[in-house]
Amino acid sequence: MTPKVGITVIVIILTSFLMCQSDVPNRALLERQKFVRDSIVEVEATALFFAEERRKEEEAWVNKEIQKMDKNARLGQLFMVGAYPPKGSSDEKKVLEAIDKHKIGGIIFFRGHENRIAALTNKYQARSKMPLMMAMDAEWGTNMRVSAAVKFPRQLLMGAIQNNALIYDFGAAVAGECKAMGIHVNFAPVVDVNNNPANPVIGDRSFGENRENVTAKSFQYIKGLQDNGVMACAKHFPGHGDTDVDSHKDLPVINHSMERLDSIELYPFKNLVQQGVQSIMVAHLHIPALDSTPNLPITLSKPAVTGLLKEKLGFKGLIFTDALNMKGVTKHFKDGETDLKALLAGNDILLVTQDIPVAKKRIYEAIKEGLITWEEIDSRVRKILHAKYKLGLHSYKPVNARNVASRLNVQENKALKQEMVSQALTLVDHADIFPLGKQKVACITVGTGKSETAFTKELSRYGIKHHHFAKSSISANRIKQLAKKEVVIVAVHNVGKNAKNNFRVASGIQKAVQTLSTKTKVLVVVFGTPYALKHFSTAQGAVVAFNEEVLTQKLAARGIAGALPFRGRLPVSAAAKFQYGMGKDTEVQKMMYASSPESVGLSSVILSRMDKIAAEMIREKAAPGCQVLVAKDGKIAFHRTYGYYDYKKRKRVTLESVYDLASVTKIAATTLSIMRLVDEGKLDINQPLSLYLPELVGTNKSRMTIKEILLHQAGLKPWIPFYVRTLDKKKKPIMGRYYSDKLSKNYSIRVAENLYFAQSKVDSVIWQRIYNQDLRSSRNYKYSDLGSYLFSRLIKRVSGKNLDDYTNEMFYRPMGLTTMMFNPLKKGVARDLIIPTEDDQYFRYQRIQGDVHDMGAGMINGISGHAGLFSNARDLAAIFQMLINGGEYGGKRYLKEATIKKFTAKYSNQSRRGLGFDRKEKSSKANTSINVAYQASDLTFGHQGFTGIGAWADPENKIVYLFLSNRTLPSGENMTLIRRDIRSRMQEVVYESIIK
Repeated sequence: MTPKVGITVIVIILTSFLMCQSDVPNRALLERQKFVRDSIVEVEATALFFAEERRKEEEAWVNKEIQKMDKNARLGQLFMVGAYPPKGSSDEKKVLEAIDKHKIGGIIFFRGHENRIAALTNKYQARSKMPLMMAMDAEWGTNMRVSAAVKFPRQLLMGAIQNNALIYDFGAAVAGECKAMGIHVNFAPVVDVNNNPANPVIGDRSFGENRENVTAKSFQYIKGLQDNGVMACAKHFPGHGDTDVDSHKDLPVINHSMERLDSIELYPFKNLVQQGVQSIMVAHLHIPALDSTPNLPITLSKPAVTGLLKEKLGFKGLIFTDALNMKGVTKHFKDGETDLKALLAGNDILLVTQDIPVAKKRIYEAIKEGLITWEEIDSRVRKILHAKYKLGLHSYKPVNARNVASRLNVQENKALKQEMVSQALTLVDHADIFPLGKQKVACITVGTGKSETAFTKELSRYGIKHHHFAKSSISANRIKQLAKKEVVIVAVHNVGKNAKNNFRVASGIQKAVQTLSTKTKVLVVVFGTPYALKHFSTAQGAVVAFNEEVLTQKLAARGIAGALPFRGRLPVSAAAKFQYGMGKDTEVQKMMYASSPESVGLSSVILSRMDKIAAEMIREKAAPGCQVLVAKDGKIAFHRTYGYYDYKKRKRVTLESVYDLASVTKIAATTLSIMRLVDEGKLDINQPLSLYLPELVGTNKSRMTIKEILLHQAGLKPWIPFYVRTLDKKKKPIMGRYYSDKLSKNYSIRVAENLYFAQSKVDSVIWQRIYNQDLRSSRNYKYSDLGSYLFSRLIKRVSGKNLDDYTNEMFYRPMGLTTMMFNPLKKGVARDLIIPTEDDQYFRYQRIQGDVHDMGAGMINGISGHAGLFSNARDLAAIFQMLINGGEYGGKRYLKEATIKKFTAKYSNQSRRGLGFDRKEKSSKANTSINVAYQASDLTFGHQGFTGIGAWADPENKIVYLFLSNRTLPSGENMTLIRRDIRSRMQEVVYESIIK
């Protein structure tokens, strides 16, 4: 933590403390307010003191270093040479000569092996008397130069992402890659507004055509780099987006007015200067509105670099030239003269100079001629040294040059890449093509000669199997055949980047799509630049996938199949039908069903044995009905209902019937939320709960940790029958004092039909009783509901949202879970879709159907950490599948895999429990288990629910087993389901069905 961040945290804590004192008497409150204000002033003063000390240390180091330099060394700091490791010893010799003889200030590495680059970094640093500033052009990550690194997507794909936090994460990841090789400067991001589809050099290197989108994403990339110790460099000033010439090959000319430049091209630079970008690269462009000198690149223009960038925009950071070996500058200026003009223009660092001796000679001559002074040069040297200090070069340490790939190709970066691609996939749907549902769909792949692609292979997994292939044209007969389908997917591969050759889209394909779109709905899927959509303007819909990578193809297929949400927006305009900003969000569809149990290695014959157990359950009145679901390898292999809503057998249980999950709420809502908050760094389970709920301070619960509560080892008693104190001597609800039969402002908590609890009584009846409840004498394992009550408050306090809203936002809605929710009646779920739980004869005196069965949860608005969640088996299966998947579902990551492993592991010899999760407990008898099928692996985790729920995931065997029933109807005292071990016996059948 930096001192600045640390001070900010202290101020926030003190301010929060102040805000929490509303119940303190006025005089005491005033005294505490004064104490907090004085403390903040003192903290800020301390911060200023340390900042001044650091500034003095930095200035002293810069003064010391510059005093050690002769003129040759000072001039050398202005040069950054190129290093090309694949060229071997000859290139190494040139770089060492530049270090020894010319005292260069930095090196930019081009393509090479990661270990070699790291080793050369160490070697060159050791050779140089002044620490070298190492740089790399790593716009889409270091994979741009180093093949071992994760190949992140290009910026145009990122331009489609709505969640800019991912761009920050990307910047942070790239910073980590750079530092693994000793790189201090990344010449990124490209902040050019690419508003010319024919641009041959920027294109997909830009975030797109919208200046605000480009600026916002550039800022996040920059911040991700700079927050993590790597200097960012915004390029190519003043904007290379509207050119049709490659400055590597010639000098592009931009003939826009100053007004236009200021409103579009300069917009990102102006904003990023204000937002703290540390360096800027100047482009080789000729812009008469800025400098009319014939053939003069902006790189060499004083009005542009000094007048505009430094003086008008107020930029104080480092200014790099673009590479001085590019034709955009070398075509019209000789070696030496180029370097001098670049310095005179106001640049600080000359990048990849053609000939350093010639350049230095010409600069020395210019000093004698009075064109530039040593004072001017020294001011730039000082600026460079200040930058080196801030990058940590005053205390340089060599990097580990062994197995660098292990620090580049890390799982976190792979996961981040997948999330970025997932979030960028863009759907434009003008004809309500989505969701595909039961529409008849065919797919034709064009632009490739392959008979199968990763895209078509993945589509097949989701039941879309009618595939055809064509390279450059589609026959009339094939068009007639395809037109019989309701939707035709046209997957366009081998898309080029050059507008001059129509992005390699064959005219025959264009015509075929045009014809097809008059006969049926056409969805074009472009695995390349969105500009190619120009040639498919008649299609009713399009998916832009941006590149051909296998990962991208698979994710695009999942999106089309409904297993992944589309979230992207077009970053550029391609046609009237496909404009910037267009994009349709979709929700994840249900888990896919296996074609048969056998397709995932289960025997359908053996699985049918569950029918007999279900019949026994109904016959013996263990439960009137149930849903049973078995998923294997991520696919639903068995999903069946048995019986009725009640024993009158008037309404059958269906696959859509919704059950009260009871204590399964503890894992499917509460523990999930805690895990998410841990992943986000907002919660530490090793801390006392009172750190987050200060109202516990001073109670006997002030020292119990979140972890202890999750393990049921905090000394809490099992439960409190809160409702009993709200009943009269006849055990009926006390109306007026606690309840009303009508909903009103004062009686706003629905406990059951025509029974509403007073909001004003919640604190005294529920929370104060929990706070003041005695603890057990021992902290050994004892299952308790009380901690989960407190967890619901914890989650709201930390996240700012109640448990219902938080879980819905973080999990249920993005996962497409339509029945998983709290308070289903309030949310419009039909009562007859919800399974009844009990004919209550002790509190509510009615059939409980749609309201939470648990009495305490009902008294706190149906939203509690221990109970209140409803769902059908299919939606609950998605949660467990996500956990088995290591936190990912439908291409989106919800939790870190390491967090899931941590929470589902066994923690104590006192019990079988994980953190929040129940686990398998073995029996002393052979072939038996206490709570699950004895064949389940020791990694199995899940939970049971009082209403008759069993929910288990076996990550080793990749099995999800769910049993949903209402064994509590008509009475919760009915223990037949438990005595006959119905849930575990059915689960045993699942394991018996595994085909060996």
